[in-house]
Amino acid sequence: MPSQKRKGISSVATVLIFVITIVTAALVGYFLYSSTARSTRTPVLEVVGQPTLYANSTVATLYVTFKNDGTSPVNLAGSIIIVQDKNKAPVQFTYGKSLTSSSTTLDPGTSGSFVYTSTSITNATLNNIPDGALATLQTSDGYQLSFAVAKP
Repeated sequence: MPSQKRKGISSVATVLIFVITIVTAALVGYFLYSSTARSTRTPVLEVVGQPTLYANSTVATLYVTFKNDGTSPVNLAGSIIIVQDKNKAPVQFTYGKSLTSSSTTLDPGTSGSFVYTSTSITNATLNNIPDGALATLQTSDGYQLSFAVAKP
């Protein structure tokens, strides 16, 4: 009867399989950690008080206070607010300045008052925007928030 030779897995192959398993587990762990951490770091803006719209003979001004309840800062530089008039046409207000600090960034847990202006609405045409009109903030990084505006 011929003898059967059995060959087992070599020690080099065993070490390679072990190293590949450890590297794969580390990559999966990093992916899970980074995707979870990335999804939990987001700004959450809230409107504080009542945003108010004023106008004079040349420009309309929208005063609004935001609070960032999220876990990431939000930059309001370059942001716009779109307000619907009575005919559902958009009126664009551009970021003007912060009334509470020199920074355009609203850090987590902080609030700030901001001014947005529009030259397409004046004192003569302020009646085209109803009290309680829908407004939408759009930041340059894609964050959006809808709220209502009031007139004095």
